[in-house]
Amino acid sequence: MTTARKPPPPLFGRPRAEVEAELGEREPVRCPLCHLEPKRFATDPQGFHLARCPGCGLEFQSPRPPFERLAEIVYAREYGDLADTAAEVTPEKRARYQRQLDRIERFLGRRGSLLEVGCGAGAFLRVAAERGWAIAGTDIQLSEGARQSGARLWAGRLKEINFGGQRFSTVRFHHALEHTENPLAELERARELLEPGGLLYVSVPNLAGLSPRLKSWQSRWRLKPRPWRHYAALHHLWYFTPESLNKLLERAGFRLRHWETPHVPKPGEAAWLTLLYRRLLEKPRWGSILDVYAQPR
Repeated sequence: MTTARKPPPPLFGRPRAEVEAELGEREPVRCPLCHLEPKRFATDPQGFHLARCPGCGLEFQSPRPPFERLAEIVYAREYGDLADTAAEVTPEKRARYQRQLDRIERFLGRRGSLLEVGCGAGAFLRVAAERGWAIAGTDIQLSEGARQSGARLWAGRLKEINFGGQRFSTVRFHHALEHTENPLAELERARELLEPGGLLYVSVPNLAGLSPRLKSWQSRWRLKPRPWRHYAALHHLWYFTPESLNKLLERAGFRLRHWETPHVPKPGEAAWLTLLYRRLLEKPRWGSILDVYAQPR
């Protein structure tokens, strides 16, 4: 009798030698805005190279593993099927998603059809459907949780999917744009998929937030035991500030409607601490998460 083959351990947190054994091949990446070769400024503990465009300042990995290899090893295998955990709509998730939908509906002026790029386990789609949205999603690998959400789904990369002429009131990238092969191409495709007057929502880690700035300073001066780990370069390929993300949006044909850096409370976080973080980080826009709402020009 044969036994089921155990999947290899996740690469998150694994030593550099083990990561390079799986993702050793690297290829150069140019800035999608300036088409310039970036200047490397650091290498993280797992051997991923962090670089900055000398023209516009956009930061990204270069050279990096081929995207097809990352899709196979990291996005399909490492993330796996999220249905058992991430599909659950916890009170914390519900509050966060309701806040986003409140803003989307305010800027859009109505409800309609919503496409989530990188829909994961479908938790957000469930909340949107409860509010009356017609829901749809894409992901490189569709989870069982997404399949059970009732959404219309497509597997694959956004630029390769044939939507049959369908367009949407809103396109949502929630912590998905930093994982893509080319964020400018993703935003341009999203613009094509939006209805006239439609709305784009993007949420990404905010490199200009107070905590990331402090960690970068500590990394630069070798005050952290694992410098540059906060870039999460195993699965994050692009690193955004409000300025660099707005440049991408403008080039893709969008105008910015609103941006903020919301504080996302941790489960069990005391109400007074949440209020303190919101006053100290959210109000001056120093938070570690960047949320952007934009419309086609």
